[in-house]
Amino acid sequence: MARLHVSKGLAAMAGTSLALVLAACGGDGTPTPGKADVASCSSTNSCAASGPTTTGSAPAPLCPAALDYSTVYTGGTGAGEFVKMQFDTTAMTYRLQVIESPVPKAPKSVSPTRAGVTITGTIAHLTSLPTAEQNRCALVLQSATPSDNASQAIIDPHSPPVIFVGNGVAGGGVPGATISFDGILGFGVIPEKTFPIYPVLAFAQTETDFAKVAGAYNVLGYHQVPSGGALSGGSNFAPATAQTTEVLKADGSCSASAGSCVTTGNPWAARAQNDGAFESNNASGNLRYPAFYNKAITSGNSSRAKGVLVVGKLNGALVPLLIRVGFAQADSILSVNVDDESGLAMLALTTNLTNAQLNGGYVGSGSDLVYTSSIVQGNAVGLIDPLTMNAKGGYQLDLTQAKPGVVTTVDNSGTPGALISTGHVFAHLAGAAGSNPTFRVSVFAAP
Repeated sequence: MARLHVSKGLAAMAGTSLALVLAACGGDGTPTPGKADVASCSSTNSCAASGPTTTGSAPAPLCPAALDYSTVYTGGTGAGEFVKMQFDTTAMTYRLQVIESPVPKAPKSVSPTRAGVTITGTIAHLTSLPTAEQNRCALVLQSATPSDNASQAIIDPHSPPVIFVGNGVAGGGVPGATISFDGILGFGVIPEKTFPIYPVLAFAQTETDFAKVAGAYNVLGYHQVPSGGALSGGSNFAPATAQTTEVLKADGSCSASAGSCVTTGNPWAARAQNDGAFESNNASGNLRYPAFYNKAITSGNSSRAKGVLVVGKLNGALVPLLIRVGFAQADSILSVNVDDESGLAMLALTTNLTNAQLNGGYVGSGSDLVYTSSIVQGNAVGLIDPLTMNAKGGYQLDLTQAKPGVVTTVDNSGTPGALISTGHVFAHLAGAAGSNPTFRVSVFAAP
């Protein structure tokens, strides 16, 4: 297969106009470089950005001319947190509201978590990207002060979190945390692991009428289980994935063609806080929220893990983003209730995808925590590091779609995968849960 030239202009524009990182730390999964075609969009640095376009010779801006706290981005992190983000590009400050979270306030504990904590700090524009416009839309989080003066919120000055803002979407990384637990009488030990950032995706507009969300969806998702689902002998920070098809109904309930739904426990309902999202919880204690993993340290339906569904409005389409908020309580050996599986999934309608819908430049990252430009052309996807312009390999698409809307993939090492897409956003899951899978969600950035 012939290799096509990748222009620096395309790689830079597609790779840095928007960014989102959607899953907690996981395996590498990077395909072998050099075997997939990569298409050139333009050599003039003029590829269009995601969101509204303009007419005439002036290119569309990559992001709003200015932001203040009146614009609220609602979404989730790869740690299983429901968050809202705000930015003031005049004062150069940010506000991150952590509304729901399984992330402990302090290392060596499992609760309380940083749910309800607001993290604030200063921002600066990135300066290392190829154009002034790209740097203007890339916001570096320089500091992090939690409202309780106690919750951990890591800022690594050598590699701080960066939020890439676009028209209608914001993503990148938010302050991370160190996860560990000394256990109880030697049981339930979680070895220390530091997440310097937690990937995040959030939308400026969300849909709050579930009747408009109802439909048949393909589901791709990735979670992590810090406890490994066992008091001893478990695999800490175990990955858990899902690939299935489900029907969400107007009343918030769910049906699956095979087995139970992995997206819905008790029916979805608008959150009582009226904060732009839906919730499926187990407040009644009669139905544990579904999991991808087959183990949890919990008795019956006692888990208080929950699902939060944020349905973004982007490019004229709905983009459902599902957050699983894990739960953990370990007061004594007689009082252990741990269902800490947490992470994200994306849903896309079960309709066939075409080259015309998929072709173009995208930007995203995922379980490998590496920003990646994905250049889709025909049946090939080429991967590029947008900050170094280095090729990162690629994978092939099979658009025959035995299941409507699910495009099977294979990378250059033979690793199989699946891709779904809606509203110029795609999710790609490659590899099985037991083999360090890679999960990435990417947003359209250039035609």
